Amino acid sequence: MDKKDLLSVDKAISDIIKKIPYAKSEEKVKLNDSLGRVISRDIISKRDNPSENTSAMDGFAINSKNTENEFKVIGESSAGKPYKYKVKKDEAVRIFTGSFLPKGTDTVIIQENINYFNKDLISSRKTFLKNQNVRKKGVDLRFNQIVVKKNTVINSRIIASIAMSNNRYVFVKKKPIIGILSTGNEIIEVGQKLPKNKIPSGNNLMISSMVKIFGGIPKILPIAKDNIKHIETILNENLDCNFFVSSGGASVGKYDFLHRVLDKNDKDTYLHFWKIAMRPGKPLIFAKYKKIPFLGLPGNPVSAGVCSLIFLRPAINKILGLKDYFPELNTGVLDGELKQNDQRLDFIRAYFNPKNKNKIIPFTKQDSSMINNFSICDCLILRKPFEKKTTKNSQINFIKFPDFI
Repeated sequence: MDKKDLLSVDKAISDIIKKIPYAKSEEKVKLNDSLGRVISRDIISKRDNPSENTSAMDGFAINSKNTENEFKVIGESSAGKPYKYKVKKDEAVRIFTGSFLPKGTDTVIIQENINYFNKDLISSRKTFLKNQNVRKKGVDLRFNQIVVKKNTVINSRIIASIAMSNNRYVFVKKKPIIGILSTGNEIIEVGQKLPKNKIPSGNNLMISSMVKIFGGIPKILPIAKDNIKHIETILNENLDCNFFVSSGGASVGKYDFLHRVLDKNDKDTYLHFWKIAMRPGKPLIFAKYKKIPFLGLPGNPVSAGVCSLIFLRPAINKILGLKDYFPELNTGVLDGELKQNDQRLDFIRAYFNPKNKNKIIPFTKQDSSMINNFSICDCLILRKPFEKKTTKNSQINFIKFPDFI
């Protein structure tokens, strides 16, 4: 296949992840600083949890072999202050949730099942079952058990589990440095006074935020002029990056120079593919620049955003050793109509009907420069190449935007 032919989205994703190496470097971080990081080594529990048989309820710890249903209360066991002596069959210890069972006891009568209670004596008509209302030693975690396997993304619940295994530090994959390059004579930094022929550089900020969410470290590079030498100078000054992503300059216009920078046909700098059979995002480049993977996104902001979700996310996942490469498809009901599609996979910006979240309304205008519609859409409807006209209430496939993107 010629590198300038239109490539399918699935084939493009597959080619990208094949060409990107896994990250081999790791670092040790405090558990409290590990949220969102990817574990590089299995985490092993340093303790049993619970460390002893523990009461699951407030009540009285007894020996289940007692047949008289009557006990003398000889003390109490509370969390952090267990009862230290052995308990006989006709004795009971008042116990509270999370407290260790005293020696000689193997079950707990909950307070609600006590028929009579005074300072010294309790009785109950209930049958006593061994290990009733008891959390057995190690029921949650065992010493030397794998708590979390490597290549797992740490979330808040996993942090709690690791903490209970008494691991203060974890080894995680180092975040890849993603160099973000914006190209175009018309682009200047956000916040500057704008002449009529200039536009603010919003793509690099959008891509930077996505890189953070995807698990990388964004490095916003200087804005490049539409000039081969200037583009190469900026890239050459930032070869410490693990990956380059650019916006603009990827098309075939007079001032689109990016493919000329990358199409060197040598072992270190080469153009792997150019142009994808998708809308928005057709002029997408994947290459290597001096051995560093390079993803060239279109300059239109919607195209850059969609392509970041579809291609940049799996690229970073591959570096971090994650296996989630292809977007998750959901099904819904179309609340509107869509005309027949052409040869490209179409990503239609849409939003959920506020009165029926299963119904999805496509935006009337789909121009790839309209960033405001993109910013408020909930999802992208997927339409196959040459798909026929889709009528109201038809079933459709869509990609839901994660809430944090």
